[in-house]
Amino acid sequence: MARHKKHGLKLLVHSRRAIALPVTFLMLFVSLIVLITATYYFSITKISARTLALKTAGVEQEMLSLEKTIKVVSWSPGAYEIYEFGDFGGKFRALPTARSLILNITDNTSFYDVFYDSSIGKILYELPPSEEALDNVFLKGDSRAIVNQSSSTTTQLYIVQGTEYYELTLSYRPLASSAATGLSGGKPTNSVRVYIVNLNASESITRLGTFPLKASCLTVTSTLRSYNLSSQLTSISVIADLDNVVSEVSLPVSSNGQGAIINLETIVCNIKIEDVGW
Repeated sequence: MARHKKHGLKLLVHSRRAIALPVTFLMLFVSLIVLITATYYFSITKISARTLALKTAGVEQEMLSLEKTIKVVSWSPGAYEIYEFGDFGGKFRALPTARSLILNITDNTSFYDVFYDSSIGKILYELPPSEEALDNVFLKGDSRAIVNQSSSTTTQLYIVQGTEYYELTLSYRPLASSAATGLSGGKPTNSVRVYIVNLNASESITRLGTFPLKASCLTVTSTLRSYNLSSQLTSISVIADLDNVVSEVSLPVSSNGQGAIINLETIVCNIKIEDVGW
């Protein structure tokens, strides 16, 4: 009887060992599958992030190149360049009626005049979906709506959150300058110039993939206004409202007890961006 019990116990031990071995292998197999799956997911995520970063960098370089192309033809009526825009997985758009620009000149006391009110257009590229925070990154220029130093660029190339995707946007802001130019009727005369690059003559474009663009300078126009001021002042201000971003620049002027004459010239470079693909 004892011998039978002993034999049964041995069978039970062998049976448990026989079951334990495949269970152990199964657990190891499951653990390995989980590890492989996690590693694969992590690798794919990193590769996707790396690919998106490369595409974003590629779009940035492409828009910088397009900006250089526009710079080459600007201020030279009749000049044009053909540029082939590459495919970076997003959408290219030219919006000629976008970006409202309002300019006024004032002595900040009693004198105030709006001398420019028009859309100036913009170009943008909708980036592929990204989890990375890219909002309000300036690749060229800054957020000021107007500048008054020749060393400052009028270009604004920046990334902003759009309706659905991040957008890499290219547009332009005005540049103002002033210089004393002599006397007229006993009053010092001053020349104030405001330079504007305007894209609103462009075609309305929405394109995917690779395609050729033509950038051309249609005209450079000049509008002159004159202001005869009776008060003495040392500066005049030009205020820009560019899509509800308001900036002000102060320009030095020459005057005397009789006042000053301000000759304001608004010089607009009209650029056309068009799709010349077939």
